[in-house]
Amino acid sequence: MSTVAFLSLVNDPTQFAACQASLRAVASPFPQWLTVEPNRRGWNAAQGLNHGLDTLAADWVVCVHQDVLFPADFWIRLTSSLAALAPDVAVAGIVGCERSGRYRGHIVDPNGHCYWPTLPHPVLTLDEVLLAVRKSSGLRFDEQVPGFHCYGADLCLTAAAQGQRCMAIDAPLLHLSTGKLDASYERASSWLMAKWGKQYGQVLPMPTLLLQGAGARWSRRLFHRLRRRRDRLARNSNVCPHQPCLVRDLQAR
Repeated sequence: MSTVAFLSLVNDPTQFAACQASLRAVASPFPQWLTVEPNRRGWNAAQGLNHGLDTLAADWVVCVHQDVLFPADFWIRLTSSLAALAPDVAVAGIVGCERSGRYRGHIVDPNGHCYWPTLPHPVLTLDEVLLAVRKSSGLRFDEQVPGFHCYGADLCLTAAAQGQRCMAIDAPLLHLSTGKLDASYERASSWLMAKWGKQYGQVLPMPTLLLQGAGARWSRRLFHRLRRRRDRLARNSNVCPHQPCLVRDLQAR
């Protein structure tokens, strides 16, 4: 059985306490969970997460946001999903985008109950709300990424460049916020595009945003915009086998 440890960047202890309590109610045994306060150390997200990856001894290190809550079946769904992954899968998450731009994943957030079957499924990039990193992959976050955005997409693209895969799995949770696309996001996304844009035709599909460089062909831009629009319109209507119990459980929390 794969060993699993958790890792979170924390700047709101109250919010994180609720997050941790929700997992403690459903996980047995409760995993090791390392917290890092990057602001206190003057670190960006990548530096904080790399510290955790270097510190924790487990087969999988699950990097998870502080602003989430876990449903009753989360722990068993997560651990069984990770244990079933092929050895070449280096990163797993709960929402991702294929190279074509198509969404795959499962989450409850301010947009409602979002489900994009089928799962598990290979993806190009994953949302940073939850990133499970296989320790034996040797992957580390690029500490040149500015601030606290786009570090997850960069990790996934690095994995692909090394011949490793990323996978969207079916282990939904409740994410309390969707984040802000502010100036710091613009800096990070510009950095990401400069690093990877040429290799991917100046189009980088990510769950949060579709990045398009100046050199992208108009047909490629249009295809991705239409694909993204279709998947976002369908996110709340795709048939999920356990939607009623999932939503009911999360509302109770």
